[in-house]
Amino acid sequence: MAYSTRLKQISLITIATVVFAAAPSVKTMAQAPEPVQIENEQAAPVAARDPEGHWTPQVLFEAELLPLPEPTESFSSITENIEETNSNEPSVIDNGAYTEDSGVEPDMEDMLFSEARPPVVNEDSQPEAAGTAGAYFSSSRLVPTSARVQYPYRVHGKLFFSKPGGGNFICSGTVIKPRLILTAGHCVHRGSGGSGGFYNRFLFVPAYHNGQAPYQAWNWRWAVTTGSWAGSNGNVPNRADFAIIEVADRRFGNQMRKIGEVTGWAGYRTNALFPNHTKKIGYPGNHDRGEIMHQVDSQSHQRAAQNTVLYGSDMRGGSSGGGWVENFGVKAQGQQGARFNSPNRVVGVTSYGYVNQGPKVQGSSILNNEFIQILNMACAHRAGNC
Repeated sequence: MAYSTRLKQISLITIATVVFAAAPSVKTMAQAPEPVQIENEQAAPVAARDPEGHWTPQVLFEAELLPLPEPTESFSSITENIEETNSNEPSVIDNGAYTEDSGVEPDMEDMLFSEARPPVVNEDSQPEAAGTAGAYFSSSRLVPTSARVQYPYRVHGKLFFSKPGGGNFICSGTVIKPRLILTAGHCVHRGSGGSGGFYNRFLFVPAYHNGQAPYQAWNWRWAVTTGSWAGSNGNVPNRADFAIIEVADRRFGNQMRKIGEVTGWAGYRTNALFPNHTKKIGYPGNHDRGEIMHQVDSQSHQRAAQNTVLYGSDMRGGSSGGGWVENFGVKAQGQQGARFNSPNRVVGVTSYGYVNQGPKVQGSSILNNEFIQILNMACAHRAGNC
């Protein structure tokens, strides 16, 4: 692989962390089960792309988009008799950071595989303004697609992983700290079996595009998911369908980099899904076969069961784990902030939805104290993670 060797002084514009309150004490979460975690025994502190040699070009090409989890209950069942949520609790807020000039040029020659996927022929994947739920949205691939190598798009990417016993799959994820990737719990763990329920061989590719890895592919070192997901038996809606993956540093030219030093990272805000509006980013298989970063913009539509909120969206399998971002973008000169003044905070991740042509909605768990719990574990796991 050819990597750019032009290096400049890193200039990292970092907005200081602001915590409006300590991690909220949420009545419904007081008895939340403990998180589960797993260490990658194959990873060195500075790992190559794939030390096991599993992710060959053919295996990467043949990886399947993980199907979007679908509730076993009807739409009306998950949107009626909703329990009190924690959305009125104070938010815990942390702002992101972006690399104004990281010294790393995107390498458009770095290809995971060179074979082109066949075009999609799927009449029911056409974007519409709303489904039967009346949840309006706009849906588009990036315009231009080269925006993927600009902040804040480049903090999002494609997540490859393997299921023990067979099968390689794809989800989406977001860089939220110098070494940490946020995704869905169901992209990391099957929802049962405790620490034995983890998937493995996680490989994250920021700004992925048609097999291209412009900022390299990053091997995992450690992963954690919430107790609520690990004991869920894989059922959605779930009150804490989150997971965090720590990735190993990579070499660019003659210097080592953390992923956040290369791409920047998003902030977060807890208890902020309702009311709100977000940009949802992922790699859905029903649009461009999941080969091109896709975006959906919509506002909060309806509270749903198990601490979740529904938004209008037409994304499906492969979009799981993608970040839902408030105040997406970079401010213009003279632009004044609204009530929440900092851009690019993740407030949710894609957890579930309906695959049929009907509702056209996706749901996310509200970032809650279980999210803060696994984030604190991830930050403490290795010096320099956060």
